[in-house]
Amino acid sequence: MSALADQFGATTPSTLKLPEAIEGDGLLVGWSLETRPRQRPIGFSFGADAGAPDLAARPILLEGEGHLITIAPTGAGKGIGCVVPALLRHKGPAIVIDPKGENAAITARRRRELGQQVIVLDPIGITSFPGDCLNPLDLIDPHSTTAVDEAHVLIDQLLAFTNDRDKFWQGRARQLLVGALFHLLTDMPKSDHNLGRLRQIVNGAAESNGALLVEALEGSRHPEARNTGQLFKISAPETLGGIVAFAQEAIDFLRGPSLQLATDRSSIDFDAITRGDPMTIYIVVPPHMLVSHGRLLRLWVGSLMTAIMRRRARPPLSTLFILDEAAQLGTFNELRQAVTLLRGYGLQTWSFWQDASQLEFLYPNDWQTMVNNSKVVQCFGANTMLAATTMSGLVGHEDPNGVLALPPDEMLLQVAGDEAVVAKLPNYRFDAAFKSCFDDNPFHNPEIDPVGLPRTPLTEYIRPPRPPARPTLALWESVGEPSKLHADMAVRILRSIGAERSGS
Repeated sequence: MSALADQFGATTPSTLKLPEAIEGDGLLVGWSLETRPRQRPIGFSFGADAGAPDLAARPILLEGEGHLITIAPTGAGKGIGCVVPALLRHKGPAIVIDPKGENAAITARRRRELGQQVIVLDPIGITSFPGDCLNPLDLIDPHSTTAVDEAHVLIDQLLAFTNDRDKFWQGRARQLLVGALFHLLTDMPKSDHNLGRLRQIVNGAAESNGALLVEALEGSRHPEARNTGQLFKISAPETLGGIVAFAQEAIDFLRGPSLQLATDRSSIDFDAITRGDPMTIYIVVPPHMLVSHGRLLRLWVGSLMTAIMRRRARPPLSTLFILDEAAQLGTFNELRQAVTLLRGYGLQTWSFWQDASQLEFLYPNDWQTMVNNSKVVQCFGANTMLAATTMSGLVGHEDPNGVLALPPDEMLLQVAGDEAVVAKLPNYRFDAAFKSCFDDNPFHNPEIDPVGLPRTPLTEYIRPPRPPARPTLALWESVGEPSKLHADMAVRILRSIGAERSGS
């Protein structure tokens, strides 16, 4: 075996073939290129053995709970190899950030065949689906004991993109928006309970530098609104005017009629999401609007996660939350909580990042914890040595040259409890297991990328040899949890071994 193979493992021509069907449930995270996998990690399977040909590549299925992270640049095949295969098989509820609407076009029929109600949130109208709508304010009961906390969470999703240098103004704008929100929900008719009306209230406050809004808050029937009015009553007019300006900026993304209509009411039953009813929601925001409409995306994703976090019992099937272009959410506390704390709620996240630096930049104190709490980490599509080096370091691989040399339909795959290996990316268009399950992709141009283009030939992956275990490591395994007593025993044993060797 060459030096490169010693570090990276070897791939050799193979007679492996992909099976005609996938037996067993679970998320397909790759095709194994190993004829004899070294071990089966807990929570994973390699499909059913009965009736499978000996030379068939095994599906790697995540059957238990656990989150997934994929690192791959734009155009590397995340939709073809990850998102669409998941939606064609997952039997539980699903929520999908679908920037171009192509996942909805390809998989909606199949989701209905799996018994799912299909909902498409498409405020810009780029798909052919009837437009659904979602009003985040429908989640808040102003008279509940948790209403103030929930209102602050919602408003934080509006303010997350402001500069850290403006923390004072941001904090005061948050308080003003929370007060205005409770004034709206308590003192105005139900038909006004939407974000468009909240925007009108805040914009109207600018005419008097906020004085008239403060007066209205003081007279509100809701105690939180009254407290806010009293807080700002003593503010100087110039200061109050600046606070109103920050509040305006936070909610000004609703300036277009399409967004106001999309948030005017809810065609989605939040209680059904909490119960875990069979439902698939596609959130369609075109790529060129992900920045300008980032607050809407945060509001919708945050509202849906809040509904899931209200669960008091785990539903029979977990909700799969597919977060394509996850970096566009900014630093998103709900995602951090979901990955690190909320496993028991029946929520499974699959987040997609163009490179690991996005994850590190947005979650500088938690990104390693988020990776370590993920059952699956996929890395593929490296175009530069920098990207390959980052991917290698993320999963503890030793050879970025091998990562850079991977064919476009192979990946570096690490599942919990096992070392990283080379595996085959699924491809719903060519893999026989997905035949007749999907519809055409309206964004696919067969002249540029012919449907008949064959996959690269399957290769067999052979793991690099492991270095021999050090005696001290074997000793720890034999004596169990280290302690001072165990350490003293280890020192004495190793000294006696050394003495025997020197004497012989």
